[in-house]
Amino acid sequence: MKIRLSDERTQWRLSLTGLSFGAALIYLWDLANGQRSEYYGAIAMAMSKSFSNLFFGTLDPGGSVTLDKIPGSYWIPAIFVKIFGFSTWAVNAPNALATIGTVIVISITVKNLYGKTAGLIAGAIFATTPIVAAVARSNQPQSYFLLTLSLSAWAAVKALQNNSRKHLIIAGAWIALAFHTYMLEAWALWPALIIAYFFTDQKTSKKIVDVLIAGTTSLVLSLTWIIIVTLIPASHRPYIGGTYHNNPFEMVFGYNGLGRFGSTSNGLSSSTDNPIYRSFTPPFGGQPGVDRLFNYNVGGQIAWLIPTTLVAIAIVIIFKQNRAITAFYAVWALTFFAMFSAVGGIHQFYVSSLALPMAALIASAIALARRHKSVNSELALLGTTAIWAFYLAHNYSNYFSWAPFVQGAAALLGIYVATHVMRHRFEVIVPLVLILGLTATPAIWAIDVRNHANSINPIAGPISAEGSRSAMGMFGRGPGGFQPGSGRGQQRPLNNNFSQNFPQQLPNGGRQGFQPFGAQANSELISYLEKNRNGAKYLLATFGAQAAASFITTTGEPVLPIGGFDGQDPTPTLDEFKAMIKNGELRYVQVGGGMGGPGNNEGSSEISTWVTANCTLDANAPVSGSLYLCTPVK
Repeated sequence: MKIRLSDERTQWRLSLTGLSFGAALIYLWDLANGQRSEYYGAIAMAMSKSFSNLFFGTLDPGGSVTLDKIPGSYWIPAIFVKIFGFSTWAVNAPNALATIGTVIVISITVKNLYGKTAGLIAGAIFATTPIVAAVARSNQPQSYFLLTLSLSAWAAVKALQNNSRKHLIIAGAWIALAFHTYMLEAWALWPALIIAYFFTDQKTSKKIVDVLIAGTTSLVLSLTWIIIVTLIPASHRPYIGGTYHNNPFEMVFGYNGLGRFGSTSNGLSSSTDNPIYRSFTPPFGGQPGVDRLFNYNVGGQIAWLIPTTLVAIAIVIIFKQNRAITAFYAVWALTFFAMFSAVGGIHQFYVSSLALPMAALIASAIALARRHKSVNSELALLGTTAIWAFYLAHNYSNYFSWAPFVQGAAALLGIYVATHVMRHRFEVIVPLVLILGLTATPAIWAIDVRNHANSINPIAGPISAEGSRSAMGMFGRGPGGFQPGSGRGQQRPLNNNFSQNFPQQLPNGGRQGFQPFGAQANSELISYLEKNRNGAKYLLATFGAQAAASFITTTGEPVLPIGGFDGQDPTPTLDEFKAMIKNGELRYVQVGGGMGGPGNNEGSSEISTWVTANCTLDANAPVSGSLYLCTPVK
């Protein structure tokens, strides 16, 4: 079969293949030698052990407690581990592949709206967003959320173009699947979809019925996992992580919902004066406010094209294109911007989802400007991008300081080409020039991500190492690290000495408890535990899943994470813990370490006190001062 390069479909397929290959180089190159989050790696290992662990999303192979999220984002990595065995590649590659899939989906969606050039530009903008590349090279759970959001948008566009109830329902179903990957953040797409659908040209009564049907379907599908888990007796399932009351509704709508906007002091029960949900507000993005997405920690990750997006919204409105499509992407972008600005605390990678509507809006505006031969519109888009690149790059003056000059030159070339090259025979170079003019600086950051691996908190650019140091300070509660609520100083992390943050060290050189960078547990200690296990179900108990993670990834054996993710879940109780000792399920306990240590939770503190009082510090262990041998009390 002869391939005709002049055929438009062939050109499009080759162009999309080239874009996908470029994204693959950024995300997959040398991935096996990158970093992984040992905590999320342990989850993939644990979930690969049984269908029960897979469904509930357990932290450890023994199935004692779940992670503090719906496990949808972890199902694929667990399957990869089951098929290929555990490795950094097995837990990181699914993220990279999901992100490449997102690049393809957004390119096709925008191409169907505004043509091939717009599709390629949209895909390229998304692919070169620095925080998108950082997440794609990690095993943090964000990439599956991006893929499901992009598929929601694909179906939503179909629904808005064709007044289609079927595609509106499909869009709602994809939002429900996105809910299973990142919970309530997925529902933030509904305001944009509802508003946009009411801009479609059809009877109001049909619009209302369609939205009600699609919304109800989406709600039911979203709550499926939560309802099933709620109906299963607590004695027949793991404890639900991130909760005080072993309740999946509390985990999703409390800890991962209201708990993200402030302290649990805002969620007290008036009748019991006890907290009804936990809170967790990651401090990596600085204080809430309209300037958050432009600060030192976040700006270089996502903000390169935010002003250009505002210009794009104005251009699309001026040219009076499909109002429903315009409303969908504009409200989506503004809603997510407001959400990330208002929420109590964020990881930088949360904001990667904002790149989807931004890419679509900018590509749409470029396409409309070319269609209407509007030189001023193209000048506004490319000029705004270049000027803002110089301004934003000033915050990172020692990191690729020459990149904005490339951006500026590319913008000038883009303006010339876009305004003078109109004939079909030269059209192939237009997307390349425009992409360079829009993405030069962020693309350089994205390509350089592989040199800035950060397994705790994936970040692009020069703040990656600083971010990891700050994370260690926070988790260790040592001096100088990020502290929740510590004010505007959070915006620029301090370069503190590791030994200040983590004073306790294991004999093998690792930090006691928290193992952030994929460091494996002491092999000599593991050999000792396996030799002296005496048929116990658990190889070891630690305070917090962070301390347990490296033991799990190294051995694949059950390790009891007392207190769940951060040592604060009230599981197991002291009585349950004593019963494990009595029944021979557990012999060894490592005291100390964890994410804040056992003192963060009353139950964990009781267990720690009981262990030090009733168990024997094992003098024969290859670690000193932390491993206790517990035998049944007669």
